[in-house]
Amino acid sequence: MSNQTMEWQIAKGEETESGKWHERFGERYGFTQGEKEVMRLYMLFGLEDREIMKVMQIAEHELEVYLRCLTGKTRTNTMREMQALFLRYLIQKLPS
Repeated sequence: MSNQTMEWQIAKGEETESGKWHERFGERYGFTQGEKEVMRLYMLFGLEDREIMKVMQIAEHELEVYLRCLTGKTRTNTMREMQALFLRYLIQKLPS
């Protein structure tokens, strides 16, 4: 995927509806800006670890720290569990 990932696909999206929801979710769980960015790249764009490291220009151990913090703050065991938590959060916020 990294060969096909274009600049516009990972551009900041705070103005978009998905950008607002990922920000709100991050605020709910007390994420730092770096953690919000990892979550955005993982959840909204489906990037793999190596792609996230490339986009954020961070080392593998830094990404591991971010992932541990994300799962710790959300009390999930895996990023897949956190993804399910994020989806449940979005579903609860949908208009009735």
